[in-house]
Amino acid sequence: MAETVPPIIMYARTRFCPDVTRSRGRLTELELTWQEFDIEADPSAAATVQELTGRRSVPTIVIGDAILVEPSNAELDAALTKAGYALDPDADL
Repeated sequence: MAETVPPIIMYARTRFCPDVTRSRGRLTELELTWQEFDIEADPSAAATVQELTGRRSVPTIVIGDAILVEPSNAELDAALTKAGYALDPDADL
C-alpha cells in the first residue's frame, strides 16, 4: 500500500509579499500541489491563521502537524520531508 502524505495548505494573500512569492515558487519548483486560502478575501481563513499563530502572518503553511510561519526554503523542505514528501535532490534551496 502506498504511503499517503498530508495535504499542503497555505494561507497567503494576493497582494505582493516576498515570503509568499518565495514559498509558492519553492512548491512549484518541487512540482507539488497545495491548497491556498487568501486571508484578505476569506475571513474564515484569516481567523484560522490567527488561531494557529496568534497573528495574521503570511505565508502560514500547514503540512500535517507542522505549522510553518514565513518559512525559509530549508524549513519548508524539512517539513515536507518529515511529512513523507520525496523531494528532488537536485532542486536548489
